[in-house]
Amino acid sequence: MNSGSEQAPERKYLRVSADFPATVILPGHELILLGKAVDLSGGGMRVVTATDLPSGQTIVLRFSLPGLERELLVRGRIVLSFYDAAAKQYAHGVAFTQYAPQDQEAIASFISKAKEAPI
Repeated sequence: MNSGSEQAPERKYLRVSADFPATVILPGHELILLGKAVDLSGGGMRVVTATDLPSGQTIVLRFSLPGLERELLVRGRIVLSFYDAAAKQYAHGVAFTQYAPQDQEAIASFISKAKEAPI
């Protein structure tokens, strides 16, 4: 008998590994953090920074996807934040809350190409 509690819930979006610079902007706080994206999905991103950010914090992410000339601006909210002792950085799970249709398409294209690429 499977109660369903033994398995993690299935993600809504496919998540792929990433490795590109991402700037984290805290609107209204005049704070800009340099970070790095470590994974990406259609619904969010994990970004690492040297600074801790609280869950619930609204942010704007500015980044360029590898192979794409233009910058994307995506609004999001920190849903998870923890200290990665091995990397000596803070990892932040960000849920996207608002992005332009062309940015959504660029992210979907990046994910599609990344999942097809050999590891």
